[in-house]
Amino acid sequence: MTDQHAAAGGADPDRIGKHELDRLTMAVTERFAPHLQAAEAAVREAERAVADAREALADAERQEAERNYRSDPLVFMRATVGEDLEGLARKTTPKKVRASFRYLLDRAVELAEGEVTGYRRDVAAARRERSQGVAACRKAVEVAVAELDGARAMQQRVFDAERAARDGLELLREKA
Repeated sequence: MTDQHAAAGGADPDRIGKHELDRLTMAVTERFAPHLQAAEAAVREAERAVADAREALADAERQEAERNYRSDPLVFMRATVGEDLEGLARKTTPKKVRASFRYLLDRAVELAEGEVTGYRRDVAAARRERSQGVAACRKAVEVAVAELDGARAMQQRVFDAERAARDGLELLREKA
């Protein structure tokens, strides 16, 4: 019956007109635009993360190369306090014992302060190494590159979904 209607010169009511096809094209564009933009933004963010991670790695490697050897003064302070204690044991007069004790006390307090400060410095350095050291930065680069690969794969899937919708629209045009 539709063929008879079309053959008779009337428009087929089931056929899609140019105006409707244009509207569908615009709908596809509008509906995919936010997703395409979000995918592009995710890729840009992942690329930025890779660049930042590589920069942090370069900084960590440079800092490690520039780090000079530092001897631990606490080793010598510990030995000195031990020697001062032995010296105190050898003192024979009360005046010399008191003077030697005051000196020992000052050195022992300095040693205690140095031990606390050294411990805190070592803990902070270990934490910094775990979070900002060369190994941590290399791992961060690996993670950032993997995330970038994932973002690019996601973006490609978004492109594929849009392509499928546009291919369907093309088939609709051909059959309309």
